[in-house]
Amino acid sequence: MFWYGGFRGPAQARREPRHSSRMWFDVADCWLVGSRQEQEIRTARTASRSVAVVGSCGASEADLARLATHGVPDDIVRRWPGAYTVVETTDEATTVWTDLGGVWPIYTLAADNGVYWASSSRALAALTAQELDSHQLAVELLAPAVARMSHDRSMFAGVALAPSGHRVVLSNTGQLDVQQVWRPQSRSGDLPFQLRVELSLAAAVRVESAKNPTVDLSGGLDSTTLALLSAEYLCPDRTITGVTVHATDATTEGDLGYAREAGLHPGITHRFMPIGATGYEPYRALDTVPVTDEPAPSTIAYKHFAAQLDWMRDQFGTDCHMTGDGGDSLLCTEPIMLADLVASRRLRRAWTESVALARLRRYAVWPLLADSIRTARSDRPNALWSLARAWRTGTPARNASAVNWVPVALQPRWSTAEARELAASLVTGIAAHSAPLPRSGFTSLVAAEAMSVVGRTARADVQLAEHHGVPLHNPFLDSRVVDTYLSISLDSRPGPAEYKPVLRRAMEDLFPPALARRTTKGSFTSDFYQGIRANLGALHELADGHLATLGLVDPARLRHALSSAAAGVPGAFESVDPVISAEAWLRALFSAEPVEWSPTQRAGEDAS
Repeated sequence: MFWYGGFRGPAQARREPRHSSRMWFDVADCWLVGSRQEQEIRTARTASRSVAVVGSCGASEADLARLATHGVPDDIVRRWPGAYTVVETTDEATTVWTDLGGVWPIYTLAADNGVYWASSSRALAALTAQELDSHQLAVELLAPAVARMSHDRSMFAGVALAPSGHRVVLSNTGQLDVQQVWRPQSRSGDLPFQLRVELSLAAAVRVESAKNPTVDLSGGLDSTTLALLSAEYLCPDRTITGVTVHATDATTEGDLGYAREAGLHPGITHRFMPIGATGYEPYRALDTVPVTDEPAPSTIAYKHFAAQLDWMRDQFGTDCHMTGDGGDSLLCTEPIMLADLVASRRLRRAWTESVALARLRRYAVWPLLADSIRTARSDRPNALWSLARAWRTGTPARNASAVNWVPVALQPRWSTAEARELAASLVTGIAAHSAPLPRSGFTSLVAAEAMSVVGRTARADVQLAEHHGVPLHNPFLDSRVVDTYLSISLDSRPGPAEYKPVLRRAMEDLFPPALARRTTKGSFTSDFYQGIRANLGALHELADGHLATLGLVDPARLRHALSSAAAGVPGAFESVDPVISAEAWLRALFSAEPVEWSPTQRAGEDAS
């Protein structure tokens, strides 16, 4: 596993990871660990300053040299296309700027009279015996959407997360200062054109340095966008391989038809990977999932995901694979926008968007509009306190609704009183200490929070792919892409009933006609129902695992919920997925060797 980090503080005795190399040859307290692509780490050095850019980045060597000479500005992660963090060291401090999409999360841990920092939470957790953060784990089980509001926590006790779009300063005295340096700002201009430009640059940064680039070509708007823009950049001298994974007995219908049409575009070499229904369905072989920093989105479908990665590596020698992950979260507006419209007194549009969403989801329009008004008149802390009360009392939250600051409180029968209390305690703390959102215009801020979580969890998928020798990239999470889309004003933002109209306008000259008219996303729910039925016995065994030992789940009731999900009982399916992912992750975590650290003594010398 590739990760990087360092230490800052007054201690003369501290630890460093084994088998590491130095980020700069003459800076002892910044490390690189594991194999990496050469383009993922680039450095520059002057007598007074060392600078490193880690990740995919469009900066030139001259750009890096200027940073080392003149210093790093706070807008650095938006200066060039790509997804990257920037590290600066001087005699006084180490400073890290986090990317906007959470692609390279940065964690910190206070220990040894100083502060360790790293791009891997598991690496830092090895310094404290991998102690888990039970509060965070409980919230992840009961309300994953709420967990994104705990901006500064990881899955490990004492290991803090530096939020996206922040500057992290670690001083020689062991002090840590984390400051926000970015938030969405409304800008005017031709948004579809700007989005097209940024996505083109994001794709180009990857394929330009890759010998054998590949891209998902699933038939969806996001992956097809990356395939077409990459082909446009490479053609006529090179091509990109578009990979379509499909069931063995499916040949033309549904998403496969859209993928076939897009695959005819010049510059795309289209390849199909048929995969049988047996042996690769979701929930199979969860004991083979490699260890990551947190539960990966692809955990449940790991067998399928691994088969695709191995096939691309063996067939094409893939050294860069792109997916459309993050596109849904970025381009689809959440219903909270209805409350924002009410709070901003855009009542006519609030009514129009409520009617459209009610028709789409078959809601009654008046209750939906009432939910929007009630949410606009409240705030997020009150909603969080209501959620905490619901967990503590075992009753539904009063403000549970289609439009709300937080989702409906889950009360699954498999959850224990201890789990609900831990979750309630954390949520209460978030409510008490979180910075207030503005009374209006908060849609982009909420979307920015969601993007940072999508990027951070997608990092776990990148770690899974790394285990199979495939560098995985998600350009929709790039800082400039995120900044560009979230700069759209509330008046210009598409409503929650619309399906990615900005992207469709941006790509209207490249999308095949059928795809350009597409207004829905494909569903794979049936595959998951079949998978849970086929693997029910193995899933029952998971019930007596680490989560039960931690007192977070009731094993007997969890087995009952799993059986109900396999039988198709409404609601049971959604409640068990977070548990399965978390248990599989915990088993991988405690069966893998922890990251190794060695003590280092430097008598008579301060750490710097």
